[in-house]
Amino acid sequence: MRRDCTVELIVDEDAEKRLRQLCNLSSKLWNEVNYVRLKMYLEKKHIDFDGTYREFYERYKSLIGAVTAQQILNKNNNAWRSFFELFKAEGGGEAVAIHEEG
Repeated sequence: MRRDCTVELIVDEDAEKRLRQLCNLSSKLWNEVNYVRLKMYLEKKHIDFDGTYREFYERYKSLIGAVTAQQILNKNNNAWRSFFELFKAEGGGEAVAIHEEG
């Protein structure tokens, strides 16, 4: 059984503007980091999760907040790792070598 809960936010114009800006910057962060990693993948380069994480975290932490930037980047990391796990499970082998520090 699935349960849904609907919440309606009632905000003033200023708060709505700030929320829209936060949403736009969050989606921009996801798209930018995803594009850079996709380019690395298509060029058969190592996907440097740590390097791209640090680069985009430093760029966006002051704009959307450190915790929000961390969560978006972690979700993107999980999406790419899931892609590679599914690729390997389908018999595709190792798509590319993934570079991680540590």
